[in-house]
Amino acid sequence: MSKEAPDVEAIVAGIARNKKYRAIGVTESTIRDIVLSELARQPNAKAAMQSARKKLHEVMALYLGDPDYDAARAQLEAAYATGDAATVRVVCAATMQAHDSTRERLPLLDEFYPRIFAVTGVPHTVLDLACALNPLAIPWMGLPPGARFFAYDIHRQRVDFLSAYLALAGVGGAAVEQDILVDYPRESGDVALLLKEIHRMEKRRRGIVLPLLDALDVRWIVLSSPTRSRTGRRAVKEVYREQVRGILSGRPWPLTEIEFANELVYCIAKNP
Repeated sequence: MSKEAPDVEAIVAGIARNKKYRAIGVTESTIRDIVLSELARQPNAKAAMQSARKKLHEVMALYLGDPDYDAARAQLEAAYATGDAATVRVVCAATMQAHDSTRERLPLLDEFYPRIFAVTGVPHTVLDLACALNPLAIPWMGLPPGARFFAYDIHRQRVDFLSAYLALAGVGGAAVEQDILVDYPRESGDVALLLKEIHRMEKRRRGIVLPLLDALDVRWIVLSSPTRSRTGRRAVKEVYREQVRGILSGRPWPLTEIEFANELVYCIAKNP
């Protein structure tokens, strides 16, 4: 007698009801992708559900310490109302302090995008993938008038906040609630940013990143990885450099590295 197939949607619904993930607004497509992956790996549905919960926690852990988005939006509205670019930068930087990735990049902002765009050219259309709070760095990017910026994230409240921010900044495009590892971006663009996320994505499922990179309709892909662990105690530059080069090993895309104090950037010429 054959075993009854697990009810995937019931498992997804059970996890989605968790108060913690409801508060974050995690997409069901993310939960479903992780559940299906773990069902293929684990011996039974119970083990798969336990493993899926653990994997989802790893994916979502960095979303549990986000800022008060209502307060941050009010502060940004007040800053933009002044019409003073310096005030806007101060408030954007203060908000970016709330997330590890953007907080670590704050000391680099004056040189970060100028050095990258010296390689890629200044883009007219940017896709910021798994963006977190990085769109708040737009005031440092030097984008041209009429530029479009598409910010992709799986955190619903964050996407709502970024949508309001793009409107305040007068930048075309959109903030999109989308798991880019399940549903690849359809927008074409000049540059796709995927900053300090590859090593975390590959923990979700090994080999998951390359199909995303293949699917992107952009001229340049800009990846990055940290040079030290989150605690700062361990050097990880070479480990992650090997990971990136391993992922790209089967592709003919020219690669330019740019090293910053705490981040190694890879500018990939996909369709230059």
